[in-house]
Amino acid sequence: MKNSVFVRMLGAAVLVAGGVVVTGAPASAAALTNVGWSISKPHPGDSGVRYSWNFTTATLGTIRTVAFDVPAGTSGGALSVTDVYGITAGGTASLSGTTVTYTMASGLSVGPGVNVLVAIDGFTNTATPGTYASTVTTQTSVPATIDTAGSNTVSVSNNSTSVTVKVARSTGFSLNTTGFTMMLDPSVPALTDRTQPVTLSVMTNAANGYALDTRIDHQLQGSGATMAASSAGKATGFSGGAFPVNTFGYTVGVTGAGTANGAGFASTGYVGYTTAGETVASATGPTNGDTVTLTNRARVDFLQKSDAYTGTVTYTVTPSY
Repeated sequence: MKNSVFVRMLGAAVLVAGGVVVTGAPASAAALTNVGWSISKPHPGDSGVRYSWNFTTATLGTIRTVAFDVPAGTSGGALSVTDVYGITAGGTASLSGTTVTYTMASGLSVGPGVNVLVAIDGFTNTATPGTYASTVTTQTSVPATIDTAGSNTVSVSNNSTSVTVKVARSTGFSLNTTGFTMMLDPSVPALTDRTQPVTLSVMTNAANGYALDTRIDHQLQGSGATMAASSAGKATGFSGGAFPVNTFGYTVGVTGAGTANGAGFASTGYVGYTTAGETVASATGPTNGDTVTLTNRARVDFLQKSDAYTGTVTYTVTPSY
């Protein structure tokens, strides 16, 4: 009698669809990179202006606040934070003198190379025409400087036109297989060890990339028996003939900007799906199209009871803006 393994695969994507003196960095601080500053209205005395800053972190540290210099004469009595990514959203903004401070509810450990954006509404431009830059400083709760650097310059004048091009946040995710059946027969050598690939495609313009998780609703279950997972998760994997008999597992391969996450996938190692879910592939920046191939594998002998073993694997793609 032939054993059969039927696995239904479901995919799920979580889409999220401008003369100020710039001070030098303290000796203990590193320099932020890619520091940018823009203003939504360029004329002196304009009100209801959005100021936006972006930068890339340089040092591992626990950020509680980010400070931004603005020109003397800038005002903002009712600031509102309109967009944040790379650090914790939901913080507050305040202006004291020429320093704007974005404060998070609690400190956040941020490593080097993280792209950050903070956009704040409610400013009134200085009434003094000129060309201005902004110094951006990440700080601990003390506060102590972590990283700092100056931005580009912007013009506040009556002969300026502000230009903004908006690109929507976008993530695309698809898979080529919604279900498959693996036929196994321990009396036929060619049918004792079978594989089945499932291919996923990920595209996102998220500045900090994406994470792909897998989760199984339960280990493969028959009418009176279970087919065990090949391992307890991505930390331990088996390749070639070391793949355990009477188990079900998978390996991950990524083509594009992303990489597989998990020691068990090394050397085409197969690991078991978990009911809690694990991040098995990720990228640290945008991708125009990653191909993630999950190759499923089942191996049996006569000790695995004849039955139809089923389960559902869900994939979740989470972009990081």
